[in-house]
Amino acid sequence: MTWVKTIDETEATGRLGEVYAKLLGSTLGGRRISKMPSIMKCMDLRPDALLSVWQLNSAVTFGASTLGRTREEMIATAVSAVNHCHY
Repeated sequence: MTWVKTIDETEATGRLGEVYAKLLGSTLGGRRISKMPSIMKCMDLRPDALLSVWQLNSAVTFGASTLGRTREEMIATAVSAVNHCHY
C-alpha cells in the first residue's frame, strides 16, 4: 500500500486552507464533517481536485439517489469488503 503524506486541517494554508475551511463544518449525507476523511486528505496537494471530488461525491452518494442512505451504505460496505478496502 502506498502512503501519502497529508496536511493536517490545523496546518493547512493558502488554497488548501480555504478548501478545508469550506468543507469542515459542512454536511455530507446529513452528517456534519468535523475532520477530513483520510480518503479525501490524500488529495490535499491538489486542493481544487479535492473540492471537485468532494462535490461529486456529495452529489451522487449518501442519500442523493433513489436507493436511500441505508441501502447506499450497505452497497458501499459490501463493495469495500469484496475489494478488501477499509473505506
